[in-house]
Amino acid sequence: MKADKKNALLRILSRSEEGCRTSMLANMLGISERTVRNYVREINEDGQAVILSSRDGYRLKDSNYNLTETPTENEARVWRVLSDLLTSKVGINAFDEADELYVSASTITNTIIPQIKSLVREYSLRVESQKYQFFLRGSELNKRRLIGNIANNNSYGFFNTRDALEQLFPNQDIPGIMQKLYGLCQEAKLYLNDFAMNNLLIHLLVILIRLGSKDDLEEKAAPALELLANLQNRDQIVDLANRIAETFARDYGIRIPERDYQQILALIALSAEHNLTDIQALVSQDFIDDVVKLLDRVSLRYCTPEFNNEFVQQFSLHMYYAQRRCAFRISYPNPIGAQFKRDYAPVYDMAVFFAHLFAQRFHVEFNEDEIAFIAFHFGSFLKSNKQNQSYISCAVIVESYHTISKRLVDELSTTFSDRILVTEVLDMNRYLRRPPECDLVITTLPLPDSALRTVQVNPILTKQNLAHLREELDDIDTEREHAQTRDFLRQMFHKELYFRNIEEKSAEEYIRFLGGRCLENGYVTGEFIEDVLRRESLSSTVFTDVLAVPHAISCYAERSFICVVHNDTPLSWSGRMIHFILLVGISEQDMKHFKAAFDLVIELFSSPERTMELLKTDSFEEFCSHMK
Repeated sequence: MKADKKNALLRILSRSEEGCRTSMLANMLGISERTVRNYVREINEDGQAVILSSRDGYRLKDSNYNLTETPTENEARVWRVLSDLLTSKVGINAFDEADELYVSASTITNTIIPQIKSLVREYSLRVESQKYQFFLRGSELNKRRLIGNIANNNSYGFFNTRDALEQLFPNQDIPGIMQKLYGLCQEAKLYLNDFAMNNLLIHLLVILIRLGSKDDLEEKAAPALELLANLQNRDQIVDLANRIAETFARDYGIRIPERDYQQILALIALSAEHNLTDIQALVSQDFIDDVVKLLDRVSLRYCTPEFNNEFVQQFSLHMYYAQRRCAFRISYPNPIGAQFKRDYAPVYDMAVFFAHLFAQRFHVEFNEDEIAFIAFHFGSFLKSNKQNQSYISCAVIVESYHTISKRLVDELSTTFSDRILVTEVLDMNRYLRRPPECDLVITTLPLPDSALRTVQVNPILTKQNLAHLREELDDIDTEREHAQTRDFLRQMFHKELYFRNIEEKSAEEYIRFLGGRCLENGYVTGEFIEDVLRRESLSSTVFTDVLAVPHAISCYAERSFICVVHNDTPLSWSGRMIHFILLVGISEQDMKHFKAAFDLVIELFSSPERTMELLKTDSFEEFCSHMK
């Protein structure tokens, strides 16, 4: 909990453009001002980051600071004991562990072991005891999944670098294994991206650790060869798997059993880069057609541009491999998935919806890492296919409308043909007599101070000029969209759906409470509430340090609304402590506003300054006045 609060404090500071006062941080984190000061001191002493103090409050010395989770002392002890349980053939002794960790045996038995029991239960494993001797029981496959998931940042959140892997596997030569793996890939003339390489490394380390145990992999060997049948680079894949097996035998004296060999083969086949020239040799047309149908439902629900053929081909290939990874129970970690979820919440929500549809059609289950990869694809497509609602009117200020000047106007009109409309071309005298009515002034001359939005460029446009213009046009589009969205948001808040300091025990209870109020007032049906719970079960809707935004995955609201809970004391939501819940319902006819409205809500609650203003509100009217 303490580590979570420290990391939340750092996240708030990293997003703040101004200094954050102690009182503000205390309110947002639900702790005392004294505790805030203590955390700041501890963070500075640890060298994790440098937090400066001034009259304006606290701020980070490095504005580009990249937050990484760090283990607490207790978490480190938990991992050390769990690591020993996983690697020992005869179990562990509480007194031996206590001596190693400089704690009492009672700390091991009464504090550490109960936490481990809770953790391993998620993997169908159990800890058994005989007096002060402890044993980890369960299938070999589940033990391997546990190790892999911890290494992939699914449990603790701090083992994602080479140094961290060395902590996770202290008895293994991590740098040496990494070097050998890169060398073997080069020899086999096979390329794996960084994600795939890291994943393969972790799987090999898991095999190294567990092959020394007395437990065998119970499941059948994965029929990996069926994956290779239509792959153009199958020879390189088999070659790499053979080289890995030979290296294990030669350098570590370990013979890789057939089940493990097939696992490695499948992992390489599902991770290596493949040629897209003949996708149908690998992916059936029926599969592609199914993906298209699901994409059509995404487009319909979220009012996105139609997905083009190039995207469909690449995305179908990705989904084919994602499906196979699930079938082969192979984890493919996404270390920046959580960040993407926070920064691009609406796009991530589209991915959750697609994953839900895909799971229903193909009977697979995707974890949040796989959902984030789907979101990457959607985000890339939407960025490259951005639809502008209307042209941006521009006036061009030049010395004269001849030669170079004419060339400038022509170049602007051609380069930004789908975005701008040049409405006037003026010299300086005409501009001073009558400033134009337009969205943007593009000028080659310095202009006196003006209320008009202005960009100065060279008579012959440079790359920097073009980049600056694109940024300005993007800002205008965003502002237009935000203005429309703010109008829409204001209509979604209703006094009868605003609640202060509501105490429930879980996310489900909060959803049922808010859903019940919406049902009573005719905003939703009973089916809507169950649909919201279904969406929450797929991936938590906590998108900032203070906010959860539960919403339906398939159902529409009878009429659009936002139902608000604002608690002064942080409330518990899926293991996170937050202050606000915004239950969102969108009618079918309003879905075109969903992405923009979602974006704006997340943006408002991501700003520490704006969040503090919202925390201080005490009435429906005050709250609404700050949601703009």
